[in-house]
Amino acid sequence: MSRLLSAVMQPLRKITQSLQSPNHIAPSTSLVKPELSLFTSIRTKIRCYFPRPNEVRRVRRHGWATRMSTPNGRRTIMRRILKGRYVLSH
Repeated sequence: MSRLLSAVMQPLRKITQSLQSPNHIAPSTSLVKPELSLFTSIRTKIRCYFPRPNEVRRVRRHGWATRMSTPNGRRTIMRRILKGRYVLSH
């Protein structure tokens, strides 16, 4: 199980390290991990009137934290990375 987890997370770390550049503007909050700041800024860029009640429910069920908390969720994120999706989760 740990080999599968490392196989899924290693390309994700590599992608986040390669995508970060000196010109990247990270969010000013200190709660966001540096390696995830790029994905956080991309994911929140498309939202305009957050939070609506149904949007809160969607983010809780299908959001980044929920995806990363389970092995199947991490697999979902990795599939979307490999497919080339711009938005990885809600």
